[in-house]
Amino acid sequence: MLKKIMITTVLIGASAVVLAANRPSGYTTICKIGETCSVSKATNVAFGADDKFVYKVLNGSFSCSVATFGSDPIPAKSVKECSIPSSGTGVSSTSSSKSSTATSSSVASSSGSTGGSAECKAGAVIENKTVDCGGKTIGLTCPGDAEGQPPVITLKNATIKNVRIAGSGGADGIHCTSGACRAENVVWEDICEDAASLLSSGTKFTISGGSAYNNTSNSPGSKPDKVFQHNSKNSTFEITNGFTAKGVNGKLWRSCGNCSSNGGPRYVVINNVTIDGTIGSIAGVNRNFGDKATIRNLKIKGYKSGSPKVCEEFQGVQKGSESTKYGEYWNTAYCDVSKSDVTAF
Repeated sequence: MLKKIMITTVLIGASAVVLAANRPSGYTTICKIGETCSVSKATNVAFGADDKFVYKVLNGSFSCSVATFGSDPIPAKSVKECSIPSSGTGVSSTSSSKSSTATSSSVASSSGSTGGSAECKAGAVIENKTVDCGGKTIGLTCPGDAEGQPPVITLKNATIKNVRIAGSGGADGIHCTSGACRAENVVWEDICEDAASLLSSGTKFTISGGSAYNNTSNSPGSKPDKVFQHNSKNSTFEITNGFTAKGVNGKLWRSCGNCSSNGGPRYVVINNVTIDGTIGSIAGVNRNFGDKATIRNLKIKGYKSGSPKVCEEFQGVQKGSESTKYGEYWNTAYCDVSKSDVTAF
């Protein structure tokens, strides 16, 4: 009798494990593939099975199907489930819909998405804390490199670490909108609009380690003109600790040349960084706004003097005008870099 009880217990436990694998940790199944689901407010819905999921923020009634979510996370599995967070909506900002038909506010693609913090999800706003994603892959969409796309993650005096931004899901990357922000060991599988931006009242944004790759096969319309965008005045952007840019276009970092109410100063520190690919220039500063780029220990694949440009000085302007480029400079008040700071490999 005891043996039969033990076998039954093992079978029940195994069944629970299989069921749990069809929804992310902390999620509850609401319907299965081919069925119609309904959520009463904007909710981050997971679709998939066997620990492989895609996500979409939906509101109202929708079909639990590949067509709704835009991709199939596990084609070999015919039975998939739609699930939602067990508590809350899994949405970091309020969304609304004027009709009862499901609407999308963001799409996150993830494979093996059960690892890492539950707060690590596309569209999240992280404030006054550190979130370790544990290697999770998240993302939105990437229709091209057009301006105005949403951020995958917004940091407010916060740190995010150990996360991958999905290819074809980079949108406008990571935003720092206030305080001191840090992105540690972040891998951008494909840059979309920008990898990361320092905006609003952000005082410092540090990119520590990690890498960013521009692979146009993931998002053919995307050829970003920069990796890191710096809009916030009186603030510092730091790129350090072995960060590597791969297969990139445009610039590594640019102080905004024609923002609304443009001004400065803006500072960038680039130290122990590797450029493994084709790039137009490393840094672009606005000399009239008092910007300064400090560059040390920079390694560039195939570097030859003047190609690519290391530090370029510009005339910053207001929105609606085009910034004027003066050219590459060394050892100036705005370009604090010597030729000995740059090596080829």
